[in-house]
Amino acid sequence: MTSDDLTFVSFEPSNSGFVAFISIGWLLSDKEDAETIMRRATAIYQECIVGTRLILAEVQTARSHRQLVPARKIWRVGDALFLLVSDLEKLSFKLDGFYEHLSRDLNVKRKWLEKVIILRRYILQEATIPEALGWGYFEKGTRRKAQELLRTLK
Repeated sequence: MTSDDLTFVSFEPSNSGFVAFISIGWLLSDKEDAETIMRRATAIYQECIVGTRLILAEVQTARSHRQLVPARKIWRVGDALFLLVSDLEKLSFKLDGFYEHLSRDLNVKRKWLEKVIILRRYILQEATIPEALGWGYFEKGTRRKAQELLRTLK
């Protein structure tokens, strides 16, 4: 499936979690059980946000106690976002305004999210990152630092 075959989906916060929005054309098409598919998409998004918020709470606790923030923990955030994209694609959806949604719902800055995604894009396995390595190593020049780490492992 190509990116052009995917339908944009949007999520808005509500009292009970999130509500999905999709084009009326998709809803009127011959999709079998569109309501079930929309519920699954909403559940996938909500599960990702809740799980990622838990990781971010651990990161914030470490920062407030002036402790090292493990790069692996930040990698896990990126991995959760990669999984979100993959799971939505399986339902033929693509998150409309990816960074805007996630910045809003995770309460983080877009630039930081971009760095997290870059780290995860270049480092495919969490075990590649040494346990003692902090996120600070990657914060400036994320792509270059990830590539350097990969070169040292070859």
